[in-house]
Amino acid sequence: MRNVLSKITLLLFVLVQSSCYLTPFVKYGLNNEGFKKFSKKEKLAGNNDNPQRAYKINRYDWAVELIPNKERISGEMKITFTPSIRKDTFMFDLQKRMKIESFTSSVSGAKLKHKGDFLFLSFPTDQDFTSRISLTISYRGKPVKTLGEGPIQWKKDKKGRHWISSITEGIGPHFMMPCNILLGNEADTTSINVTVPSDLTVTANGQLIEVTKDDNKKTFKHLVTNPINIYNISFNAGNFTKIEKPYLDINGIERNIECFVMDYNKEIASEYYNQAPLIMKEFEQIFGAFPWWNDGCRFVESTFSAMEHQSCIAMGDDYEKNWKDTINTTLVHELAHEWWGNSVTGKDYCDIWIHEGIATYSEALFLERHLGVEDYSKRIQRMLFSTSNTIPIHKVCGVIYNSWTNAPDQDIYDKGALMMHSLRILVNDDRLFLNALKQIQIDFQEKNVSSEEMVVKLNELLLDDYSPMLNWYLYETKPPQLEIKLDRIKSKLHYRWEKEIPLMKQQELLMAMNGDKIVLNPSTEFQSMDIVPGQKLDFLIERGIYYELKILEILE
Repeated sequence: MRNVLSKITLLLFVLVQSSCYLTPFVKYGLNNEGFKKFSKKEKLAGNNDNPQRAYKINRYDWAVELIPNKERISGEMKITFTPSIRKDTFMFDLQKRMKIESFTSSVSGAKLKHKGDFLFLSFPTDQDFTSRISLTISYRGKPVKTLGEGPIQWKKDKKGRHWISSITEGIGPHFMMPCNILLGNEADTTSINVTVPSDLTVTANGQLIEVTKDDNKKTFKHLVTNPINIYNISFNAGNFTKIEKPYLDINGIERNIECFVMDYNKEIASEYYNQAPLIMKEFEQIFGAFPWWNDGCRFVESTFSAMEHQSCIAMGDDYEKNWKDTINTTLVHELAHEWWGNSVTGKDYCDIWIHEGIATYSEALFLERHLGVEDYSKRIQRMLFSTSNTIPIHKVCGVIYNSWTNAPDQDIYDKGALMMHSLRILVNDDRLFLNALKQIQIDFQEKNVSSEEMVVKLNELLLDDYSPMLNWYLYETKPPQLEIKLDRIKSKLHYRWEKEIPLMKQQELLMAMNGDKIVLNPSTEFQSMDIVPGQKLDFLIERGIYYELKILEILE
């Protein structure tokens, strides 16, 4: 009852404090079994087949001025795009509280309508699908917050100075700029120009091209020369100092990993980021060359915990090493995203397990290479205790919904990783399995890929059909269930799979009894084995595929 009352209180508070645009956050966050009914707006926003979305983004040119004292922004976005079909109206996104001051287009007679969170750009006649069109929008406003979270976080550092970060994954990039929020429509090139008070330093995605001064302001101009996920476009502003960590890449080229940290954290941060070249080295060995050297590799101290902003990874300010006092697994995770999520990208938000699940699994792969197999097993074991198994990790496609408040939705991380671990166990050939991960980075480099395409590619590279197994973990709510009956009176253990497991290979499950490891080969029929009276039974799930135990009865 207390839990129900707290949810009702939260709902009422948010509805009173904010307007109705917040309701998607609230109604999804209050549903522990996942949000299964979507509004017309959510379907319109996420529909990849919407003919008004039938265009290719060629370039974003975003200029934004930050006004910290008022927590407001004033911006201009130039969107260059090419129609994919002959059409007279095209749809973009901008949160309704952002006010448009003016707009221009390269096509005469264009009209722009701001309806809700959508922008509709219309022309007198159909536009040819071979032409490039530009739309330039000047706008301003105060980006909204939901439960303290927003696309721009206005904070103060430990010395009381302005410290500003952007983060839009789960919230929506359209809350701070005009854009196309679909995951599968990345700009080929993006410029990011951020104007701030002159006492602040800005770092963003891509390379710093120029810094200009005007009165009491500075403008930092960055250029991203690679495709970039729309939710990765970001900036950070603060009193940063730059640290460089030299690194010899996999091709023998000398590089620098840049770290922008608060001036008062320079010493601790310098020691902390000594791990960055070590992590980079292992990942280049596992997945191939770092994808973004021409845009740089940068970490920046941000107002929030962490985020995989391409070529400019956001990290928190705690500087703790949470694994044996030598490694921070969050840093490992975020760097892994440069391959999984930023280079190989889901086609739709329903495919985000490709980002989060494989990046989480990459933590275990790194620990295995850097510290050994026991650390791999420990990381896998920790995943077992943080899965909800109430929502499939493959989401509903073609909708945009705000899921960052919903804990069960986070199974895309650990359950996605456990699926990859299970696949590795079934393949039973590490060389083949790891080569497949590296080849995917080549075949799908800088591309958007659906879950179905990923499964087909894995089957091709692993030389067998693992579709039934992968689809079980992707689309079923729960993993395979191992039913057991424990009869201590007769010293017997009875076990079977609850349902037929659609896996193509015989599975061996490990159990420990009296210090000895025992192999089980379950089927859908009960099998029996003798047990040692009084001994503890341990099912070594981290050494086999991911499944759950379902205890039917214990006879003492």
